Order: sequence, then structure tokens, then C-alpha cells
Amino acid sequence: MKINLNPDSKTLLRNTTVIISMLLASLLPVTGYTDSLGLGITINGSGWEGDNGSGNSNFESDDGGQFAFSLNYRKDKFYTGINLQGGEYSFDSDAPAQFTSLGAVNSSDIKVKHSDLDLLVGYYFWENVSLFLDLKATHSEWRDTGYEQSFAGLGFGVSGFQVINSQWLLFGSFGIVNGSLEDNDVSSLGDGTSNSLVAGAVYQLDQENTVNFGLKLRNYDFDYDDGNRQEYSLNGVFFGYNRVFRW
Repeated sequence: MKINLNPDSKTLLRNTTVIISMLLASLLPVTGYTDSLGLGITINGSGWEGDNGSGNSNFESDDGGQFAFSLNYRKDKFYTGINLQGGEYSFDSDAPAQFTSLGAVNSSDIKVKHSDLDLLVGYYFWENVSLFLDLKATHSEWRDTGYEQSFAGLGFGVSGFQVINSQWLLFGSFGIVNGSLEDNDVSSLGDGTSNSLVAGAVYQLDQENTVNFGLKLRNYDFDYDDGNRQEYSLNGVFFGYNRVFRW
């Protein structure tokens, strides 16, 4: 499932969403338990679209999505977590360009694998609101050419939740990461910024099991050493299940 946004809508969502998104990053809020371990799986129905910089093509995936796994641990006001998600996208026409140390190479009619890894450490400074650090790594592989590109960096974010009643709560998160770019030859290509906004709801099936759904927006802005620039987003809805182990 894809969500298509015009440029004005994307800019507005990016600026407002950039303050909700990483709140969730890898974890859902755990309420009522001082010590808990949570496991989660999520299906992300996201589309991949963007542009390859001035004078180059725009692109939009024709098919694709991601599957995510999360593990988080909370002790009183402290928490830590890991989130891994990945999937494959098909581009029947223009696709993300391959940026190498020799310049940009346009792509079309190709499949690209994309994955995100987030390691988080956070603390609830307020009852329902936390601040966290995020160590992030992304990896993209152009299936037909073997070209690979990686982005890694350290960032920060804010997350929070609001209990509605005994079964429902709302949650949201926002985070931003600055990092560097490398190709599959481990050659430095430049640097970039990533931001993510997540907003959704949790329904409690029982004391240990919950389902969740919502909207996840991720944006990437890369500046290459040769003067090229690439921007793209992975936006879509998600649906997931979480299991909490408490003691």
C-alpha cells in the first residue's frame, strides 16, 4: 500500500511529522510494569519515492513493502531497544540512482533491497514522554547490478504515549539522525540526514498481548562529495503485534 503526497503536502508532513516519528522507532510504550521485555513484528505497507537531484529523474516504486522485528527492554524509567526492518521494491521505470566515487549512474527497471537498523537507549524524563539516542544504519542493494550503498549515524528523538482507556492508547515518536554514506567498496561518498515520524494506536488484547497500527514516515536527504544530491521518502501504514513478558 502506498501513500502519495504532493510536494507541498510532503514538506508540511515532514516538518510536523519530524517531531513525532522516531518516538516509536523500535519500541511501543509499556505501561504499568517497571520491568518488562517486549517482542514485536510489524508489516509496513510503504512506497519509496523521491528524486535524484537537479537535472536527474524522479522515481516512485511500483511494488514493495517491509517487514519489521523489534525487541525492547524497560526497567522503571529507562529503556533500550532494537528495531530491524527490510524489504524489496520494484521500479518499472526510473529508480534511485547509483552514486559512486566516479559519479551518478541512472537506474531503471530494477529491484532494490532496503533495510533499516535502529539501536535505541532512552529515559522517561516525564511520565508519558521520553528522550532517546538512536544509532542508525541503513543499507540498499540494487539487485541487478550488485551496487550497494550504506548510511550510518547517531541521532536523537522524543517519544510519548497517551492512555485513552483500559484497552486503548495513542503513541507517537520523532527522531533525526546525521551520518555518513559509503558504497560497497567502503569508499566515502558524502553525508546525509534521516528523520522519521511515527503515530498510531495500540489495542490491548490482554495483559501480555497487543496489536498496533498507524502511519510511519521516513525521509532521507543525502549530499554527495561530487555535488550530487538525492532525496527520498518511505511512507506508509503499518500493522503489528507485540508480546510483553513482565516480572
